[in-house]
Amino acid sequence: MSTQPGLVAILGSGELSDSMAESHRWLMARLEQPIVPVFVDTPAGFELNINNIDEKAVAYFKRNFGLDLSLAKYRSADDNAERVGAAIAAIRRANYIFAGPGSPSYGVRMWRDSKVWDAILTRWREGAMLVFASAASLTLGKFTIPVYEIYKCGEEVRWLNGLNLLGTTGLDIAVIPHYNNNSGDQHDTRYCFMGAPRLATLEKLLPTNALELGVDEYTGVCIDVTRGEANVFGVGEVTLRHAAHQSVYQKGQTIQLGDINARLDTMSDVQPISNSEPDEVSNDPAEPANSDVVNLRASVEDAIKNGKLEQTVNGLVSLNLIASAGLEQGIYNRAELAVQALHHLLPLLTTFGNSAQASTEFEAERGKLLDLLIEARAELRKAKQWGAADRIRDGLTALGYVLADSAVGTTWQHS
Repeated sequence: MSTQPGLVAILGSGELSDSMAESHRWLMARLEQPIVPVFVDTPAGFELNINNIDEKAVAYFKRNFGLDLSLAKYRSADDNAERVGAAIAAIRRANYIFAGPGSPSYGVRMWRDSKVWDAILTRWREGAMLVFASAASLTLGKFTIPVYEIYKCGEEVRWLNGLNLLGTTGLDIAVIPHYNNNSGDQHDTRYCFMGAPRLATLEKLLPTNALELGVDEYTGVCIDVTRGEANVFGVGEVTLRHAAHQSVYQKGQTIQLGDINARLDTMSDVQPISNSEPDEVSNDPAEPANSDVVNLRASVEDAIKNGKLEQTVNGLVSLNLIASAGLEQGIYNRAELAVQALHHLLPLLTTFGNSAQASTEFEAERGKLLDLLIEARAELRKAKQWGAADRIRDGLTALGYVLADSAVGTTWQHS
């Protein structure tokens, strides 16, 4: 049994989406086998569809990883001793402790001083990995945003005291998932649905030594508190912010954690977030919230022209994630823009690699790329975005790959 605390993974969103399965696999690869996962459903314990959430999580792990996901059903401080005991037993067996959707304020209230949270901490100190997403991730810092109360009920903008597991890094941290959320259409929902005016107020309420950890949607950061570092994965960015200073990190980059005074030396000076009302959101799908898709398209095109396989694959995966996120959140203009980028890039793959080595590497990755595109097309069809789905099919056909749909799925054949 490990004598060091386990890793702490924070996911900005998408924890139960098939497009984030690769991120879960990336995390599982950092654990000793066998992987024994458990889903702790506490943050959503007040929701009437909690059983459906549990069932979705179980089906997700079976479908994507072939794993039997145990359930730690701790939904209320009034749960009887038998239910609490069963939840604790499931946690004690696990080495991949997963929690996600719900309310952060409810999660903090139910977990604080509970035997279930004590069990989670004990297993983490013994080396189990914590994978906390969305609402659950907000509970890990010293400060927690009561998202539902502010965004849905109009209560005063404030912080709650979090569970402060991340205090073991030596930093006072406020976790902000959904950092780049764009689901508001004509209103600002960035910064976990707070928007710029509310975040500006929240920042003024933080102590001077506090650090904000912003995690974009479909993005994650894996923190090793023992080594004092964190690794970024997924499609978006992770932002460390302190007053008018910030550092931004992308997939594959490592964050060195340390004293806040040392962190300031490496942060860029930025303008404080304005507390004024935001400008009207543009209807142009490329501006301003979707500039990342435009930049990613250009980056992948450059990678293809220069025979950079890893950058090409990562870019195509990222575009697929963005399309999936847009579909799941109903942001169809964003999904459409990502699909347009894929459609533009597909024909360019025929020119990939000017060397024999690059061609050999690409051949080895061809099946993975095709599976990725077929998955994106399936998601589009599920969302009834027939035009975008047909463009992927037509693009593959132009490359000589014929798709055949059947009741059991889609297959491809090279003509």
